[in-house]
Amino acid sequence: MKQGFEDAFSRVQSEYISLCLEYAEGKAEEIFAYVYRTETMRMFNVFYRSEGKILTASQIPTSCSDDELLEAGRNDISNLEKVCKEFEAEIPNELKMHYDVRTGKFDASVSYEDYSIKNKKTPMEVFMGWIKAERSK
Repeated sequence: MKQGFEDAFSRVQSEYISLCLEYAEGKAEEIFAYVYRTETMRMFNVFYRSEGKILTASQIPTSCSDDELLEAGRNDISNLEKVCKEFEAEIPNELKMHYDVRTGKFDASVSYEDYSIKNKKTPMEVFMGWIKAERSK
């Protein structure tokens, strides 16, 4: 891996959070963004904490279409791949990002394992499980 990768990878993550922030139009307290990619599959999705409730993108009242948001996020996966290839780094299969809008705190977990084969779970099942876990907190 070449020097500068961490900064470039952080920029990609920041772009995802910016996309999600822009979509929420100031209505989000927290952002939970999810990226899944393999050679044959691409998925992006997001959910929010707004007024203390966990809401999917379609439940946030905005002037934008959630389909446009999800498409933009899926298209941005190519940026993630490009950065990893440029810096000779392994491309993750999964990226979970959490951003607290109020405090500015950011966390991310990165996985390089294709769990869809090993655990027989779809990316959507993992995403919905994450929503369920956050709702039960």
